[in-house]
Amino acid sequence: MKLQDFASVRSGLVLSRKQSKEPTEYRYPLINLRCIQQEGSIDLNELDIYEAKEPLKEEYLSKQGDIIVRLTAPYTAVLIDDFTSGMVISSNFVVIRVEDEQLIPEYLFWLLNTQKVKRIFYENTTSNMLGAVKAKFLMGFELTILPVDVQKKIAQLNLLAKKENQLLKELAAEKEKLYSSLLEQAYKKMKRGK
Repeated sequence: MKLQDFASVRSGLVLSRKQSKEPTEYRYPLINLRCIQQEGSIDLNELDIYEAKEPLKEEYLSKQGDIIVRLTAPYTAVLIDDFTSGMVISSNFVVIRVEDEQLIPEYLFWLLNTQKVKRIFYENTTSNMLGAVKAKFLMGFELTILPVDVQKKIAQLNLLAKKENQLLKELAAEKEKLYSSLLEQAYKKMKRGK
């Protein structure tokens, strides 16, 4: 079965169509290529601000459960959660909104980020220098739908692994700070003792 049988698949907003040249009351956080992390998350510190001429329709804003896929390498998929909903999605991305209960967004998020699927993306890029895939390609993407309970197990395991990796990164950063501080203190102590 094709992805379009289970979800709506469309490109994000062409920013120039709704963008204001000066500050307005219609300000939105904007998901850009810089904020998409390799592991499939959004770095909120990298978001831009988008000034719109008018209020934007819901279809242009991220919604919890959406999957946003980069149209250029490395074709990373991101699952939208509470923290990342209500943001403008530019035309650098495809937005997938699951509409059928037979497919779980968290499972699709995992599937789209597998090496096997990314290889398929690379094989189906356009011939331009950016190597972009088209929304139409994603619409016709062939899926094997597993039973919902199996999808849930895979999705839970994937999200748990991502959370563990994030915690390990944070722990490593904190340990680095600790070691740096201890070495600095030891250095000062030795310097005073001379």
